[in-house]
Amino acid sequence: MRNVLVPTDFSPASFDLAEKAIHTMGEQVLNITMFHAFQMPFFVNDLIRKQRQPYHDLLTDAFRNNCKQLKQQYPKQVNSIVFKHLYGNTPAVFRNFVDANDIDLIVYPDQYDFRQVHPDSVNPDLMFKKSRVPLLRQFKSKRRIVTLPEITAVEEEAIALLKLLNATS
Repeated sequence: MRNVLVPTDFSPASFDLAEKAIHTMGEQVLNITMFHAFQMPFFVNDLIRKQRQPYHDLLTDAFRNNCKQLKQQYPKQVNSIVFKHLYGNTPAVFRNFVDANDIDLIVYPDQYDFRQVHPDSVNPDLMFKKSRVPLLRQFKSKRRIVTLPEITAVEEEAIALLKLLNATS
């Protein structure tokens, strides 16, 4: 069982990353951690004034439903899917997070584009690169499985087209 970390900006694109990782990993069973980092509050007043967590408004019902849907869509490959956040922006803090959550692999494609969804959001680029955890940078392309009825339908269309061409000549 692999523990895979997927960065999230709480959008459907994050779930596309998770789905591509599932396809790339094949038949391996995965524990998926949807991850977002936030800046550590700098002043004590910030801790006292802010009663709500920064992710409170970001964890919507749509996000939760996407998590459930992904688990239901791939019951054999996805053992669990959870959201975890981190307060901090240093590689050392992230390394502690990785060790505590036993992360084996980070989904971080070459074309990943960080989107700041909260004023305290942190770009995880430096943390990911310095973590010494393998990065999944490229995905396998999806293979389309052609079924026998589709092949038969194409053959029938080709035969009908040939008959039509022979009848007109």
